[in-house]
Amino acid sequence: MTERGQELSATAEGQIAELIDLLSTLDQAALRRPCLGREKLGDGTIGAAARHTADNYERIADFVRISERMSAGHGGQRIPRFLRNLGHGPQDHTNRDHAAAQHDDGYTAENIDVDAVVSQLNASREALGRIAELNDSQLAAIPPKDSFRFCDGRRTLEQVLAGLLGHQAHQLDALKTAAG
Repeated sequence: MTERGQELSATAEGQIAELIDLLSTLDQAALRRPCLGREKLGDGTIGAAARHTADNYERIADFVRISERMSAGHGGQRIPRFLRNLGHGPQDHTNRDHAAAQHDDGYTAENIDVDAVVSQLNASREALGRIAELNDSQLAAIPPKDSFRFCDGRRTLEQVLAGLLGHQAHQLDALKTAAG
């Protein structure tokens, strides 16, 4: 357990708590409002952006679980293909149609179940709490290039997680701005 891991975990915890608090204040009309700068996420609404953001936390939690196992010495295998696909790494942004399809995923204000999203966020928050348990060598491990977003074969797990949480902070800021 390191202070750096605890800080990353606290950042994730704070962001998720903030998103849950925000969702608790939104009615269906608010969820249908446009989320400026996030027009490519499903139907471009606050509801769609909120679901996408929640899904990202779940992807990050899955990445942490896999990275923790890999850096703990359970073999030198690469991150599984399914997780690489979920992580929408750099290779996904080279094909415009693929990137557009990935960001659509049926996200709409009409089909968002806020209670289900909150449950998903709580599960992700619990899983992301494990970041606090990562030791120095795990945080210093370098995930394989293109195994997940921000993994370039040079960045450490700590740097990748910081980048992912920075991206999530931008998503949360856009949601807060759109919600007014």
